[in-house]
Amino acid sequence: MSDQYGLIAAIFSAIATFLAAIASWRAPITAAKLAEMLRSHAEQTNEQKRAKLRLFTTLMQERAAIFSESAVQSLNLIDVVFNDCAEVREAWSELFFSFDSKNHVPEHAQQERLRKLLAAMAREVGLADKLKTDDLGRVYFPTILAQDQFIKNMERQNKLQQLQNETSPTANTASPSASIWPPKPI
Repeated sequence: MSDQYGLIAAIFSAIATFLAAIASWRAPITAAKLAEMLRSHAEQTNEQKRAKLRLFTTLMQERAAIFSESAVQSLNLIDVVFNDCAEVREAWSELFFSFDSKNHVPEHAQQERLRKLLAAMAREVGLADKLKTDDLGRVYFPTILAQDQFIKNMERQNKLQQLQNETSPTANTASPSASIWPPKPI
């Protein structure tokens, strides 16, 4: 009977040795895969933080002219970049609603919603304890830039008016048959 126990013990000892050998062989591979997975996750997290910070800083730079091209591009990226932050997306939704002229939201209310969005973004990127509401609302927009913007807007309105006058039926003095546009169907 003791021979049977000895045989069983030898078999279990061989199995344990075999499993230890496999574990010793697989451990570095498993550790390398785990390390790569952790590194990749950390890199992805850091890139997401950088994207959030870039978007936030762009909107902070453009808060005096929120309708600039770079501000509009940044606003349109909020749902993607801050996809994991409901507070930011809700604040963006409120600001977006205020941009629709049919909603008749006054400019001061739009500015307040913009500050609310910036505050939510500041909390998400870890700057909330360093930035106050006054910091988010303080903008430098010199008169010369405001005048340049006014001139560009007036030029754009004039060009639009000219185009509308050129395309209106009363402005077209040529006979319809002499026109090459729109082309006649074949």
